[in-house]
Amino acid sequence: MGTIEIDGFEELEQALQEMTITEADEKRAMKKALEPIYEEVMRNAPESKGNLKRQIKTSVKREDFSTVGKVRLGVWYSKFNEFGTSQSKKNVGFFERSVNSTKDQAIKILTEELLK
Repeated sequence: MGTIEIDGFEELEQALQEMTITEADEKRAMKKALEPIYEEVMRNAPESKGNLKRQIKTSVKREDFSTVGKVRLGVWYSKFNEFGTSQSKKNVGFFERSVNSTKDQAIKILTEELLK
Protein backbone atom coordinates (compact mmCIF):
# COMPACT_ATOMS: atom_id res chain seq x y z
CA MET A 1 0.00 0.00 0.00
CA GLY A 2 1.13 3.52 -0.73
CA THR A 3 1.63 6.19 1.89
CA ILE A 4 1.16 9.92 1.77
CA GLU A 5 3.89 12.08 3.20
CA ILE A 6 3.30 15.75 3.90
CA ASP A 7 6.23 18.15 4.29
CA GLY A 8 5.97 21.59 5.87
CA PHE A 9 3.16 20.80 8.27
CA GLU A 10 5.24 22.06 11.20
CA GLU A 11 5.33 25.59 9.76
CA LEU A 12 1.58 25.55 9.21
CA GLU A 13 0.96 24.33 12.74
CA GLN A 14 3.22 27.05 14.18
CA ALA A 15 1.46 29.74 12.11
CA LEU A 16 -1.94 28.56 13.36
CA GLN A 17 -0.78 28.59 16.97
CA GLU A 18 0.55 32.14 16.60
CA MET A 19 -2.85 33.29 15.31
CA THR A 20 -4.53 32.51 18.63
CA ILE A 21 -6.59 35.44 19.92
CA THR A 22 -6.92 35.89 23.67
CA GLU A 23 -10.00 37.19 25.52
CA ALA A 24 -8.13 40.41 26.31
CA ASP A 25 -7.46 40.92 22.59
CA GLU A 26 -11.13 40.34 21.80
CA LYS A 27 -12.30 42.82 24.44
CA ARG A 28 -9.77 45.46 23.39
CA ALA A 29 -10.81 45.12 19.75
CA MET A 30 -14.51 45.27 20.63
CA LYS A 31 -14.02 48.44 22.70
CA LYS A 32 -12.24 50.11 19.78
CA ALA A 33 -14.98 48.99 17.38
CA LEU A 34 -17.71 50.45 19.61
CA GLU A 35 -16.11 53.93 19.67
CA PRO A 36 -17.50 55.19 16.32
CA ILE A 37 -20.98 53.87 17.17
CA TYR A 38 -20.88 55.54 20.59
CA GLU A 39 -19.70 58.85 19.12
CA GLU A 40 -22.43 58.82 16.47
CA VAL A 41 -25.15 58.04 19.01
CA MET A 42 -23.85 60.89 21.21
CA ARG A 43 -23.91 63.25 18.23
CA ASN A 44 -27.48 62.31 17.26
CA ALA A 45 -29.03 62.02 20.74
CA PRO A 46 -31.73 64.62 21.41
CA GLU A 47 -30.76 67.34 23.88
CA SER A 48 -33.88 68.08 25.86
CA LYS A 49 -32.24 68.39 29.28
CA GLY A 50 -28.92 66.66 28.64
CA ASN A 51 -29.70 63.66 30.83
CA LEU A 52 -30.03 61.27 27.90
CA LYS A 53 -26.50 61.97 26.66
CA ARG A 54 -25.03 61.44 30.12
CA GLN A 55 -26.70 58.02 30.35
CA ILE A 56 -25.36 56.57 27.09
CA LYS A 57 -23.01 53.75 28.10
CA THR A 58 -20.91 51.12 26.39
CA SER A 59 -20.08 47.70 27.78
CA VAL A 60 -18.04 44.75 26.61
CA LYS A 61 -18.75 41.37 28.21
CA ARG A 62 -18.04 37.72 27.69
CA GLU A 63 -21.33 35.86 27.10
CA ASP A 64 -21.22 32.11 26.55
CA PHE A 65 -18.49 31.63 23.93
CA SER A 66 -18.47 35.11 22.44
CA THR A 67 -17.46 38.65 23.31
CA VAL A 68 -20.41 41.04 23.11
CA GLY A 69 -20.24 44.82 22.90
CA LYS A 70 -23.27 46.98 23.64
CA VAL A 71 -24.15 50.66 23.42
CA ARG A 72 -27.09 51.38 25.71
CA LEU A 73 -29.37 54.29 26.38
CA GLY A 74 -29.53 54.10 30.15
CA VAL A 75 -32.62 56.12 31.00
CA TRP A 76 -36.16 54.76 31.08
CA TYR A 77 -37.57 57.39 28.73
CA SER A 78 -35.05 56.73 25.94
CA LYS A 79 -37.48 54.34 24.26
CA PHE A 80 -39.91 57.23 23.80
CA ASN A 81 -37.23 59.19 21.95
CA GLU A 82 -36.31 56.20 19.80
CA PHE A 83 -39.83 55.05 18.89
CA GLY A 84 -41.82 58.26 19.42
CA THR A 85 -45.10 58.93 21.18
CA SER A 86 -48.49 60.08 20.00
CA GLN A 87 -47.42 63.65 20.81
CA SER A 88 -43.84 63.71 19.53
CA LYS A 89 -42.13 61.83 16.75
CA LYS A 90 -39.27 64.21 15.89
CA ASN A 91 -36.43 61.96 17.13
CA VAL A 92 -37.81 58.62 15.97
CA GLY A 93 -35.03 56.23 14.99
CA PHE A 94 -32.01 58.32 16.03
CA PHE A 95 -30.34 55.35 17.71
CA GLU A 96 -31.01 52.94 14.85
CA ARG A 97 -29.78 55.46 12.27
CA SER A 98 -26.61 56.06 14.30
CA VAL A 99 -25.83 52.35 14.55
CA ASN A 100 -26.65 51.62 10.90
CA SER A 101 -24.49 54.50 9.63
CA THR A 102 -21.39 53.35 11.56
CA LYS A 103 -21.70 49.55 11.60
CA ASP A 104 -19.44 49.06 8.55
CA GLN A 105 -16.77 51.23 10.12
CA ALA A 106 -17.05 49.28 13.39
CA ILE A 107 -16.72 45.94 11.61
CA LYS A 108 -13.68 47.22 9.71
CA ILE A 109 -12.01 48.32 12.96
CA LEU A 110 -12.84 44.99 14.60
CA THR A 111 -11.36 42.92 11.77
CA GLU A 112 -8.23 45.09 11.61
CA GLU A 113 -7.65 44.76 15.35
CA LEU A 114 -8.23 41.01 15.43
CA LEU A 115 -6.19 40.20 12.35
CA LYS A 116 -3.14 42.37 12.98
